[in-house]
Amino acid sequence: MESLIRFANQQNRFVTAIIILLSAYILSFVCKLVIDFVFSRIKRRVSEDRVHMLAKTRTIRTLLKSVVNGFFFFVAVMMILAHFGLNIVPLLTGAGIVGLAFSFGAQTLFKDFIAGFFIIFEDQFNIGDKVKIGNIEGEVHKMTLRMTVLKDAKGNLIFISNSQIESVTRLK
Repeated sequence: MESLIRFANQQNRFVTAIIILLSAYILSFVCKLVIDFVFSRIKRRVSEDRVHMLAKTRTIRTLLKSVVNGFFFFVAVMMILAHFGLNIVPLLTGAGIVGLAFSFGAQTLFKDFIAGFFIIFEDQFNIGDKVKIGNIEGEVHKMTLRMTVLKDAKGNLIFISNSQIESVTRLK
């Protein structure tokens, strides 16, 4: 009888874990719909002659969606671990300490993030712009805080770390 009760409790834990993951997915999906709705309203307000503003909103929308996905996945994993009886306070504390240690080793990554932030903040270029970065020319296909992806005339994708971008020419 005891083994049957333990089996039922384990099944309840897995069902709860699945419910948490589904809830996180649904919340993430709803938040991304809200982001799309807000940015579609902004798109209607921006006049057609301000194309660079539209590209900037598209870039920010993409970044916000990535942050939303990461946030809900992280919270779901922490909730599941806590539900299975793991004390997550030391885990979060340890993660903070390990994160600090990795930060010293990941200086280039942080340089990429900071450079990516300033690229977006200063409106240097946006998704859809034709640019020349160094001696590479192409259309900005994707942007994250870490890297910029260009698509050249042949359709090749070129991945450039944002910290490696020293000069940018926006082409017409």
